[in-house]
Parts: sequence; C-alpha cells; structure tokens
Amino acid sequence: MASTMDHVAYLTGTIGPRGSTTDAERKAAEYAVRVFRELGLEPRVEPFVSATSAWRPFAIATGGMLLMFPVFFIGGRWIAALGLFLLVLCTALELTFTPNPLRWLVPRGRSQNVYAILPPAGPVQQRVILCGHLDTHRTPWAFSSLRALAIYRMLVTLGLPGAVGIGGLFLIGAITGNPNWGLPALLPGLLLAAVFAIAVQADLTPYTCGANDNATGAGMVLALAERLRREPLQRTEVWALCTGCEEVGAYGAAAFIRQHADLGRPIFIVLDTLGGPGSGPCYLVQETMLWPLRSDPELLALADGIARSHPELGAYRWPNFRGAYTDGAPAVRAGWRVLPFVNLRPDGVLPHWHQPSDVYENVDPEVVARTEDFVWKLLRAIDAGLEDRGGAAAP
Repeated sequence: MASTMDHVAYLTGTIGPRGSTTDAERKAAEYAVRVFRELGLEPRVEPFVSATSAWRPFAIATGGMLLMFPVFFIGGRWIAALGLFLLVLCTALELTFTPNPLRWLVPRGRSQNVYAILPPAGPVQQRVILCGHLDTHRTPWAFSSLRALAIYRMLVTLGLPGAVGIGGLFLIGAITGNPNWGLPALLPGLLLAAVFAIAVQADLTPYTCGANDNATGAGMVLALAERLRREPLQRTEVWALCTGCEEVGAYGAAAFIRQHADLGRPIFIVLDTLGGPGSGPCYLVQETMLWPLRSDPELLALADGIARSHPELGAYRWPNFRGAYTDGAPAVRAGWRVLPFVNLRPDGVLPHWHQPSDVYENVDPEVVARTEDFVWKLLRAIDAGLEDRGGAAAP
C-alpha cells in the first residue's frame, strides 16, 4: 500500500522537476499509468498540445505594448492606439483561459492527461473527478519572497488598467493629431516595462521539484484511487485524473473537459498544493485571475459541515484565491460542479510556492494526512447525499 507521501517521494526524488511538456512530466505520467495498472485499473492516456510557458504570452503582450510608444511618436498614432487596445484584449482573454492571438506566438509542446475509473459497488448514479496536476512551475523572482510576490501582484493589478489608460491617451492623440498626449502615457508605461522584465526573467529560471505544488495533489489522487479500489463508494463513480500543463494555463484540464464534454455536470474536485507547514485542509470559495470563478455552493456546504463535525482536522474555507488559478478554472467555465483544495495557511501564504525550497523535506506529512482524511470524508458525504436526494442524479 503506497501512501500519498510515497508518491510525493517518487515524483520529487526519483523524477524531480517536471516542467510542462518536458520528458520529466511525461515520466510522471508514466508513473501514474504504472500505479493504476498495479491497482488492477485500466489507465487511459490522452495526449494534447500545450503552451510551454505561462509567462511568455504576457511577455509578448507587454513587449508589444512598449513597442507602440515609438510607433506613436514617429507618427503612427492610430496604429499605436489600435495596437494597444488589441493587446489589452488579448491579455484579458489569456487571463480568462480563452484562446487568443497571443497563443499563436508561444512555443508549444506535447503533454498528456492520465486517468482511471473507479466503479462504485452499485449502479452508477453520479460521477466525481479527482484532479491533481503532475507538472511543476519555474522559480521566478516574483515568487522568491513575500515582498517580491506583493510587488508583482501590485504591478499586475495596476498594469492592465494602466495599459487601457495608455490606449486612451494614444487614441486622443490620434484623434487630435497631437503627439504630446503620449507624454503622460510614459508613467504607466514604466509599469508595463516592469511586468515585461518580470515575465522575461521567469522563463530563464529552473523548474522547482514541486513537492508541495503539486506532488502532494497528484500523489493524493493516486493514494485515494488505491483506497477506492479497496473501499468503493456505493453509487458514485470516481475518475482519478492526473493532468499535465496546469502550470502554464490549465491546458491539461481544459483538454480533458473538451474531450469529455458528454459527461454533463460532474463533480470536479481539485487537489493542489496540500502539504505546506502551518496549513490545513483549505477549500476555495472562489479563485480570481480576472473574473471570479465560484465553487459549487452545495459542495461548499458539504465541506463546511465536515469541517464543523471534525474540528480535529483543522479545515477551513478561503474566500478568494486572488491572482492565481487551479485546474478548476476551466471546469467552472464549462459549467461543472467544482471544489478546489489549495492549502493556504490561515494568513494566506502558500509555503514554498514556486520556490527552490519546494522539496520533499518541506512537506508536512501530518497536514497531508489531515487533508486526505477530509477529502475521503467529502467523497463519502457526496455519495451518501444521493440517498438524501432519492438517488435522482444521473450519470
């Protein structure tokens, strides 16, 4: 019997850093396939094409915006204004995981999702998908400390409205024919230059080992699959899903959702970054990149009930995961019922997030164990809820 921490040890120690679309990420997928086969399950591998960087689209966008300044001042004022607004639109689409022209310019690679289906003891009346991503992020300056993260978030928060303001000034300059309107745009242009530098620097850094983010989540998917093999739910079919390329824009989850659009509205439980010291089982009310994406209210109510009934697990909800996302983002957009688990500390910090220190030794096994116990109780509560609803749910 392999525990979550056994899987974490293999993913981080034997395989190591698992950048999106890399050979190491593929080896992690092969490991998931092997684990499923050893459990007597039929693993299914679904390849897809993904961007290789989460930062490159924003480097291209901000770099293009900066290029509009010389275009404006040498006389191409209409081109600069329209180009600015087009790049702002593309940036907004990228922040909402929507295909846009920026993605045409980003290097791409091949990745894969791996999943296996755990049948219930009785007839299938609903489906739950347990999702944990296999890939790891780079180690950019923006995540090197809490102060750097705060600076980065401030720049990003101000950068997009600043870009809109620059476009407005360029538009006025184009309408009036007065290039002096470009001068006040230089100040918000400094914000764009800072974001551009941060985005470029990020892709020059090595990948993290990703013990907490997200060997803990993927490992818990594998460990729960083993438990479900021994102790199946009564009416709920569980899909154990290990995705690729979450770190570059949830490409794996989006590919899975497109591939399985015929599932209707399954329950989608995201397991991501679950072993930080000082944290506990923490489930998100919503996550926000540009627009808020809310978790399913019934699942939140179930989780709240478990947290109250089992205070020893130390579980809590988090109101808004700002400036970040999980594999749940494309699932919410698809209309699926989503509940993400991301174990932020009570002060809102994710320990060792995208840092070189995200190694096996810095994962707290006790936090992982409490989270796994909580998720198991949630699965049982979801299954038992069918009785309360008269078994009305359909596969």
